[in-house]
Amino acid sequence: MDFLVIGEAKLKIVLTEEEVRRYGLEQSGESCGRSARRSIWRILDEAKSRVGFDPDGDKILIQFYPQKGAGCEVFVTKLGILPDSSARLVSKSDRVSLLSRRRSFFRFENISSLLRAVKAVAAVGGRDGVISDVYHGDGKFFLSVDEYGKGGEPAEFPQIAEFGERLTAECGVYISEHCKRLTDGDGVERFLSL
Repeated sequence: MDFLVIGEAKLKIVLTEEEVRRYGLEQSGESCGRSARRSIWRILDEAKSRVGFDPDGDKILIQFYPQKGAGCEVFVTKLGILPDSSARLVSKSDRVSLLSRRRSFFRFENISSLLRAVKAVAAVGGRDGVISDVYHGDGKFFLSVDEYGKGGEPAEFPQIAEFGERLTAECGVYISEHCKRLTDGDGVERFLSL
């Protein structure tokens, strides 16, 4: 995978045919399902570490250009640099999908509620690729999970709320600073086996 930064707001990514298959992006130009959204964000995380391109906090436009037998080129544009009127036009286009990523925090009264929530996440998002952590503090368990959305979707894992309470971003900051983290990005996978 090759990355080429084009100014501070645009990135070109060149993927081989094998990389396109490995990341499950064969259909991404037409639809952007859950696994493709996760793959795109994994690629963007790699771009951040390799070339410093950081789209966090910005709306981004992703354009796929398949190359016959040679993978594809992907252009990523941060929409925060566009004037508001242009950004609105782009986001309202029926040929554009907006992607988002956010870290959500949930509180559980006991371990059994946490374990039921973890099973629900695994049933929808799979065991692998779900970036999550489990925390413990004040006699409660907490789950943080990265949720990847498309367009105006409110949450990727709404079923977690059946077992625990969704918390505000401010609560999440408190939890990450003051509670004991029990996992390292693999909370769903590790607690699924309990």
